[in-house]
Amino acid sequence: MADDLTPTDYAYLIILKVEGRELSNNEMGERYGVRLQSPDYAKLNGLGYVLSQTKRRPYTHVLTKEGEKFLSGRLPVAKTKGSRRPTREEMLWAAVAAQHNAPVPVPVPVQRTDAPARGLGDRIRAAYAALADGPGDWVSLSKIRPLVGDVAKSDVDKVLRQLLDAPDVYLEPEHNRHRIDRAEREAAIRIGGEDRHKLAIGVR
Repeated sequence: MADDLTPTDYAYLIILKVEGRELSNNEMGERYGVRLQSPDYAKLNGLGYVLSQTKRRPYTHVLTKEGEKFLSGRLPVAKTKGSRRPTREEMLWAAVAAQHNAPVPVPVPVQRTDAPARGLGDRIRAAYAALADGPGDWVSLSKIRPLVGDVAKSDVDKVLRQLLDAPDVYLEPEHNRHRIDRAEREAAIRIGGEDRHKLAIGVR
């Protein structure tokens, strides 16, 4: 049946597929500059690809399930007879067929990893240095986190725990409870069964 269809027939099918609804000839004319008229609609109706309403004007047309199924396959390439150069219609159809037949790229699922961003430890040290008055000064994590806000909190927490292995890094709770506000609580990291709110790096 595909061999019986012309590029014009395919064009009507593709238009109806793109619209995804019943489309009148008036709308088709306004949107695409064409109308599905006899004998074209009779042919497509006969093949079961289009259902047309022709008892009143404007005529309306809708792609059937069979038509959708048919278009899910590959479009044929218009063949030029002999050695003559292809016509504009054939060239345009070749482009339409190529676009339709192009394989749809399969999105590669993002592989989530628990590994923190590379160099995050250095970024945390740099953020601390920018905020601290000097080495060993206590800086609230609520001030550190916004400077690495493009990284997931879980990754920052992982690197903070790793930094604790260094002899110059300290994480401690804020013992003055009246100083712990909502921002402090949300920025805290849970270590050893307690929330730690502030960071110090350097000689103490």
